[in-house]
Amino acid sequence: MSVRVRAIRTPPSFAFHRALPAAVLSAVAAFVASPSLAQEAGTAVSKNALGLKVGALGLGLEYTRSLGERLTVRAAAYGSQYGFDSEESDIEYAMDLIWDSFALGVDLHPGKGPFRLSLGYLGNDNRFEAQATPTQIEVIGDTPYTPQQIGNLYGDIAFDDGAAYAGLGWDWSRNKTKFGMSLDLGLVSQGSPVVDLRATGTAVNTPAFQSDLEAEEAQIEEDLDDLDIVPYITLGFNFRF
Repeated sequence: MSVRVRAIRTPPSFAFHRALPAAVLSAVAAFVASPSLAQEAGTAVSKNALGLKVGALGLGLEYTRSLGERLTVRAAAYGSQYGFDSEESDIEYAMDLIWDSFALGVDLHPGKGPFRLSLGYLGNDNRFEAQATPTQIEVIGDTPYTPQQIGNLYGDIAFDDGAAYAGLGWDWSRNKTKFGMSLDLGLVSQGSPVVDLRATGTAVNTPAFQSDLEAEEAQIEEDLDDLDIVPYITLGFNFRF
C-alpha cells in the first residue's frame, strides 16, 4: 500500500548518502596532507565547553572536555519532532519524524586546531510515526480492503538501539576565549528499519488481514533499506569555560 511507503520518504532526502563516504574520505585526505594543517598552532584552549546543536540529528545540548591539545571527548543529547501532513493516493495522513538520541564520542585534532576527526556511539531512538485514515478501498499486501475493514492505520519505523558514527568537523571555539561555532558532518550506521503496522478496522482480527499487514511491513522495510547508513550534519554554538 502506497500510503506509508512514499510518505515515509518525504522527510529530508537521503539519496545522496551513497556519494558521501567518498566525499568524507577525500576531505580527510586533503586536510591530513595539507602543509598548513601541520603548521596550525593550537592556542590555549579552555578544557570545558557547552554547545547548542542543530542539524540532521535534531536539536541538542553537548558537553565537550579537552584531554590535551589533540584529543577531546564529547557527550550530547538530542531531541525534537517534525510533523507534516501529506497526501498519497488520495489518502490524507499525518507523519512525524521524531529525533530522540544521545551521543558519546572522541575527537582527534591532528593539527591542534579547529579541524577534527570523530568516532562515536549513538543511543538511537530516532523513528518515524505515521497515521492514516483511508476513505476508499486500499490494497494491503495483495488484497483490497474497504475503509471500514482497515479503520485507522498506525505505523512505527524504528532502527537499531545503538548506532556507530564517524565524521569530520571544525570547532572554531578552540580559537576563541569564550564563544565560537562548530560544524560536523559524517555518517551514522543505524541498521535496517523495522516496521510495525497496526489497524483498528473490522478485519483486524482475521488471519488473512494480519498476513497482508505483515507482507506490507516487509515491503516497506525493503523499500527503506537504504536508510541503514545515513548522512548527518550539525551546527553548534559553543561556550567555553
